[in-house]
Amino acid sequence: MIEQASTNDPLAALRAQPEKKTKGRGRAQMGQADFIKLMVAQMKNQDPTKPMDPNAFMGQLAQFSTVNGIEELKKSVDAMVSRMAMDQSVKAANLVGHEVMAPGNDAQLAAGGKVTGKVKLDSSTTDLTIRIYSNKGALVRTLPMGMYSSGPVSFTWDGFREDGKAAPPGSYRVVAEALVNDKTVRVPVQISSRVQSVNLNGQGGELTLNLANGHSVPLSAVDEIL
Repeated sequence: MIEQASTNDPLAALRAQPEKKTKGRGRAQMGQADFIKLMVAQMKNQDPTKPMDPNAFMGQLAQFSTVNGIEELKKSVDAMVSRMAMDQSVKAANLVGHEVMAPGNDAQLAAGGKVTGKVKLDSSTTDLTIRIYSNKGALVRTLPMGMYSSGPVSFTWDGFREDGKAAPPGSYRVVAEALVNDKTVRVPVQISSRVQSVNLNGQGGELTLNLANGHSVPLSAVDEIL
């Protein structure tokens, strides 16, 4: 007499099967159709004296549905992330040729042009000063800004030196200093620069903007698009 299986777990029937080498998916990758086949086989071969508990059947089915739902949700999330990355790439590519306000002290002065920037004060100051230096460290121009309360402060260097002559085009360094409680402190500077190109760092990686001042900054660091 052949003893019939009495287990109520269709996965146990799958585990009881001998290991088989297949070219397709493994046993750990059982799909919905495989699960239904095992469930039907279990119902056909159940012990009449010990019928399957319908509550156990529904519990197994609900458990499988939950796992299957999680897999489908992951696929949907992955697809959404991919679409968002593509959308971000398209928007960033449209920034090429535009001016952006990005953190940094280096500025590029064009012939007959000017340099604009911004500082963010954490506290009020009785004296804010912007200093422009050449790439060799020589002081080119001092811009006394005066008294300001905390918050963003915009500034513009017209491209002229202290002696009133136009500064030659090229690279310059901008330094901001504020007098706070009788102490002079450095203030972070943001400089306006033109976007020359965009680096696409792949799915999940942040986009990088290559600026005319020779620096590269992540898109999230851009404070303002001009």
